[in-house]
Amino acid sequence: MLALIVTVAFLVAVDNTIVAAAAGSIVADLGAGIGLVPWLGLGYTLPFAALLVFTGPVIDRFGARAVLRWGGAGFTLGALLAATAWGTAPLVAGRVAQGVAAAAIVPATSTLLRSALPPARRTTGAAGWLAALACGLAGGPVLGGALSQYLHWRWVFWAVLACAVVVLLLAGAAPAGQGERTPRLRRALPELMRHQTLTGSLLLQALWGIGVTGVAFFTPLAYGELFSVGPGTAALPLVIVALAVIAATPLVGRAVRRLGAGAAVSGGLATVAAGLGTLAVLGNEPAIVPRLAALALVGFGSAFTAPLTTQVLEAVPSRLAGTAAGLLSASRELSGAVGVGLAGALVALGPLMDGYTRALALSAVLTAVAASLATRLLLPRHTDEVRKIR
Repeated sequence: MLALIVTVAFLVAVDNTIVAAAAGSIVADLGAGIGLVPWLGLGYTLPFAALLVFTGPVIDRFGARAVLRWGGAGFTLGALLAATAWGTAPLVAGRVAQGVAAAAIVPATSTLLRSALPPARRTTGAAGWLAALACGLAGGPVLGGALSQYLHWRWVFWAVLACAVVVLLLAGAAPAGQGERTPRLRRALPELMRHQTLTGSLLLQALWGIGVTGVAFFTPLAYGELFSVGPGTAALPLVIVALAVIAATPLVGRAVRRLGAGAAVSGGLATVAAGLGTLAVLGNEPAIVPRLAALALVGFGSAFTAPLTTQVLEAVPSRLAGTAAGLLSASRELSGAVGVGLAGALVALGPLMDGYTRALALSAVLTAVAASLATRLLLPRHTDEVRKIR
């Protein structure tokens, strides 16, 4: 189950960043205009984000195993279509198929944290998901650039296909559905939104996602200008963040058991805010060591947002776990999009490093606010509410 969880996380993250790195080669080889580039990303992210909420009830009805098999097959076919595309239309169609499949397998995998892992392993599983996500986001540009430069851009999609096949093979180990009737989405949402654990987690995840995703998107561009390096080298700061997430992952479960979920998440968010604030203070200074330390703080603290998922999945009724997982996934994707938009607006004010510094400062404030709210919002206020939820 842990292998399945981390493979899905890596796949959905790397499928976007690895293709972005190969965009130039794709456009040149197919003789397409620059207008194709946005659709290489939007073809994947738009159906992914738009369908996340709606796939939750399907998971609750048919079970994680069936949805993971459908999604794994869809991802494989989409990657195959893109890898063999002879023009822009089949290429974008393959990206859309991958986005639809991602909207199915992401919340299906999140439900495994509750249905297929023992309680002692759930926080570790969520932290492993976050670590694999970070690896995909950081490693995608490096891998995509290398494959398109030394082999061919089609190998980017063959690599994605291989990862999707692994998901398809591992899906058989997931629990089957019980065939029980579940409420329709319009009735399930009001029921779920009454629970403080869910609403608090959605808010905290949104604040963290807006703060971190936006600056991460513009980090390679900013560091390329600051240090006058190529795209591959400029993406290395994201690798530092990913390594810090991985290093912190084994500590998350221990912190939750010892301090409680609220305190663990609050401390993690405060650490992220400290790292972002330090980077904002450094501004245009090309100081490598302080920057590396600050980036490590951002990654280390981000690992401690994993309980935002596990606490919700343990609190909501089991018949609505898929819907809750879909809401969390949708919140993560939408907050990331908002973060990129805000950071982009600040960067557009120019110059680049000044705008990037302003984005870092805003991100630090947002994550600091989230840290101050975590202990009050994450868990229900009264044990009676816990009983009601269960």
